[in-house]
Formats: sequence, structure tokens, C-alpha cells
Amino acid sequence: MAEVRPFNGLLYDGNKINGDYSAVIAPPYDVISDDMRDKLYNRNDYNIVRLILGKSCETNGAQDNKYTRAGKLLTEWEKEGVMVRDNEKSFYVYVQEYKYDGKTLRRIGFVGLMEISDDVLPHEYTLAKPKKDRMNLIKEVKGNLSPIFSLYPDKEGSIRSILEKGIEGKKPILDIAEDGVRHIFWKFSDEKAVNDISSQMNGKKTFIADGHHRYEVARSYRDMFREQEGYKGEADHIMMYFTELDDIDNLTVVATHRVVKKMPNTGNDDLIKPLGKYFDIELCENLDELEKCLKRDKSSDNVFGFLNDNKYFFLMPKDEKALVSLIKENKSEEWKKMDVSVLHAAIFDVILSVDCGEGNLTYVKTPEEAESLVKSGTHQSAFLLNPTRVEQLKAVAELGEMMPQKSTYFYPKLLSGLVINKFN
Repeated sequence: MAEVRPFNGLLYDGNKINGDYSAVIAPPYDVISDDMRDKLYNRNDYNIVRLILGKSCETNGAQDNKYTRAGKLLTEWEKEGVMVRDNEKSFYVYVQEYKYDGKTLRRIGFVGLMEISDDVLPHEYTLAKPKKDRMNLIKEVKGNLSPIFSLYPDKEGSIRSILEKGIEGKKPILDIAEDGVRHIFWKFSDEKAVNDISSQMNGKKTFIADGHHRYEVARSYRDMFREQEGYKGEADHIMMYFTELDDIDNLTVVATHRVVKKMPNTGNDDLIKPLGKYFDIELCENLDELEKCLKRDKSSDNVFGFLNDNKYFFLMPKDEKALVSLIKENKSEEWKKMDVSVLHAAIFDVILSVDCGEGNLTYVKTPEEAESLVKSGTHQSAFLLNPTRVEQLKAVAELGEMMPQKSTYFYPKLLSGLVINKFN
């Protein structure tokens, strides 16, 4: 199994930012809109967005672009003492407290380094464009700017117990609230406890929950440098956030809906007729009624919401086996039964022949976003899903199979800017 170990993280110096960590952190790069990026730029000159998602300009060239500027900026921040390297090898405990679906929830995990290895199990296919973007960035900053979100099995909760005991009564590095989520972050350097966690983690399978593109890029970056003379393994490890898989309350998975720019047909009749062969179709009055239908059957497999031509349809499978039989991929039954698999491999590929190439599908987090895109005329149709269940993710990942892109959205997202793994 892959090695997990503490590291000398690169952290903001609280004195240099007047103790205002909320001014310098940011969400992950892939959820930052252009408008949000502008706001983060204006929030503080040292905001991490200037590294993870810098702005392009008309004068960009090979020697001066958003990637090279990120590399130079990180070096400047280190020289100025804005970011300083921890003098102890540490794990970093990260707690998120939030409300979801009427419940108050608390997730605890830790940030450390994991050896890049095939033992780490992904669950989603990746796209070429984001990987090229992240590769250009890692080449210049020479480090991991944000942790990969990963899950580990621990039915006894022994690692959680060590973490809870280790932070009890300790002052955190930061304690801030962002968009309804409380983020609390501690340095964790007790040698005995750190060694205990490392020992326990080194025997566990680890699943990637979020950050597949960055993990693949880090592996390619490592392979590239292994060929160079004098390489000492600086990039053999990647910064990961580890949280417990077995505590279901520890994980909140939100659905990612699909909005299609161009369908092969436009009218409802041309789309509903082929869908009607495999689904019982209920016409809903509005989006609110459609959402209620989805929530009502959230434990059912292969139910979908469908928006087209100002109408709202709820799709319920007539025969799940017949629907699954349409899938041509040589995959397990666990894979074929998942909603995202049925949507892509049965509805898109076979029933409706939807083009799923990069650019024709837009992925959104809320039904309201999906409805807005359809009503604006930029997109023709939308498909709403229930969230992928954690047990499904685990079963598919253990079989070594990959889900379609954007199959899961773990909420809340991890903040960027809490700690950086700068390669020595």
C-alpha cells in the first residue's frame, strides 16, 4: 500500500496577513467563476487564487503567462515571508462544520503526503483540457497548491480518535466561516500520534473523492522528472486530505446535473417517444414539483428529471433490467446500475444519441442552474439526477472501474490556501 507521511507544509504567516485568513483563502480552482475570481483578486494581494487560477492577458507568451506568473509569485511570497515553511514535519487536521438537508454535520480529516501509486483508487474518467492546464501550473510552481480529497476505510474510527484527542484544547491556526461552512485548521505534530496515524494509514486502500485531474497530472509530472539525472524523489508524493469512508454522516454527496447544448432532436415528441419505451413519464407543473419527485424516489435507481421546451418531466424506469441491458460497455453490474452510467451509456449513447464530447455538456450543481441555462437558450435540455451513493462509489472503485466525468460532488469543498506542499 502507498506510504502516508507528515511534511513541512508551506503556510501563510498570520502576522503578514493581519490574522485575516479569510482574505487569502479560496475555493478549489474548478468551482471558481470569472466573477468570483475577480472578487478574490480584489480581496487581498496575497489571495491564493492568484496562484491556482491566475488571469490571462493579451500579452501572454511562453515566458510570461498565468502559469509563469504563479511560479514567480509563490517565490516572491516566500522571500517576503508571506508564506513560511513549517519547521516540523506535521499532519494538518481539518474540520468542516456545516448544515445540510436540515442536519448539522461535522467532518474531520487530515492533510498529509501520500506516495503516488497505483494503489490509490480513482472512480472517474478525466478530461484532457483540465489536465493540460494543471500540468502547466505544476511545472511552474513546483508543488501541490491544493490537497486531493480522499477517503480511507476505518470502521473502528481509530484514526478519528487520534485526531480528536490531538486537537482537544489546542488553538487552531485558523477558524473561519465561508458560505455557511465553518473551517477549522490545526497543526498536528505530536511525534507518537503522527507515527501512529502513518502506521495505520499505510495498510489501507485510499479512494480519490475529488481531484482526479490533479492526481493524474502529479503522476505524469513525477514520471517526467524520474527520467532526469539527479532526481531525488521530490515529486514522488502528493498532498492529500484524508477523511473516513465508513462514517456515512461524514460524507455529503451532491448530485451533478447535465445540461445539453445541442440535442439530436428539438421537439418534445421526438425526445419523449424514444424515452417512453423505457420510462414511465410524469409531466410536472414546474421545477419545484420535479425536484420533489426526485427527492421522493432518491433511494430508487435510474430515476431522472428532464427539462425540455419549457416542460418538466419525471422519468421512472419501466424495467431496470431492460434499461441496463442497453449498456454496451463491458462493465460490472454495480457500474451499470448507477444513475450516471445509465444516463450516459443508455440514455445518451443509445436511446437519444446525444453528443457527450467536451463542450456539448455543461455540469451544474443545482436544478435552478440547469433550468436557467435551458431558459436562456444557450442550452436545449437538462437532465437532473439524484446523488451517487457512497457505497456505489466504493464498490466501483474497488473493482477498478471508472464512472463518467463529474459523477460525484462532495460537499463542502476543501479550501485552497490552508497549506502548500512545495517540492524541495
